[in-house]
Amino acid sequence: MVLKITNHENQYLFSGSESVYLTGLLEALGYLEAHLTKKQQRSLFKDLQVEGSTFDEAKYLQAACETSIAAYLARTYADKFVYEPKINPPKDVDCGFELNKKTYNIEVKCPDFSKKNEIDSSNTFKIGAFGRLIDFEDVVSNLKDVFDHKSNPAAQPDKPLVTQQHMYNKLKDYLVSAHSKFKDSTGTNELNVLAVCCADWIDMQKWFFYMYGHQGLFTVQSFYPFEEYKNVDVVILTNLYHRHHDYQSKDKLENHWDFSQAFNLIFSNPLRREEKKDTICEFVDAVPNHSRQLMNYKVKNGLDEMRIPHYVCEELLAKGLYYFQPIT
Repeated sequence: MVLKITNHENQYLFSGSESVYLTGLLEALGYLEAHLTKKQQRSLFKDLQVEGSTFDEAKYLQAACETSIAAYLARTYADKFVYEPKINPPKDVDCGFELNKKTYNIEVKCPDFSKKNEIDSSNTFKIGAFGRLIDFEDVVSNLKDVFDHKSNPAAQPDKPLVTQQHMYNKLKDYLVSAHSKFKDSTGTNELNVLAVCCADWIDMQKWFFYMYGHQGLFTVQSFYPFEEYKNVDVVILTNLYHRHHDYQSKDKLENHWDFSQAFNLIFSNPLRREEKKDTICEFVDAVPNHSRQLMNYKVKNGLDEMRIPHYVCEELLAKGLYYFQPIT
């Protein structure tokens, strides 16, 4: 596949000389080429913004994450891979594959983390929560007065308290959208998967609590009617966003476009329409992930509720396994 990068504003891909990152994209596109129509190829290039004079980073990262997952599946299950299958016409999902007479439909979503990144890099005190907490807004409102120099002269001037971005509503939107793209009845040999592309390991822990924490979307106390997303059987949390975003500053990461090099976790929706336990277990075996390792990991010094950060820091980073760029 010939790819000419002419968009100077796309600093991910445009450079004076060919980069390892661009080479990774070309390899990914090579695995996909046989599965794309000309129209689909043009659409993908448009989303990757290889041409033009403007650049939308969030749109690019969505396309990069989709491409990473699709390319891995096209490489691994070439004869049984489908790009943008219309399983509930006229809507389509991003990709799918078949294995052992079972079908796996995958929709990929990558949030816009620009607000999160802006807050994280700001010279402020920050407060956040894992999941939805009762009276959280009231607590924050009271604390802001303590950190406000006008209200409290002892407070540090020009360093206010700001609320970190919460994305439980974003996950709800992704689930509802994916639900509408999947068929209402599939049988136990078809699995509907939503892949959510996350930032660092703390962020991944937050997405876990959006599903299973207080009023989590995968609990019977969900803050939103579960009937609106019960077609979604499984959610994959993957750090593909982390691996693509600002990759130039992450010297420990390699093979950014390779889904098998990402840190992936698979979680089932207990409120799903049908049981599908055996099919879910086969899916865990079919795609790269750390789900079983995480489940068996024993947290030694800390809260078990923070299992994901402990596993990443103590079992991976401490052993030189760089699925994530270390925080310095």
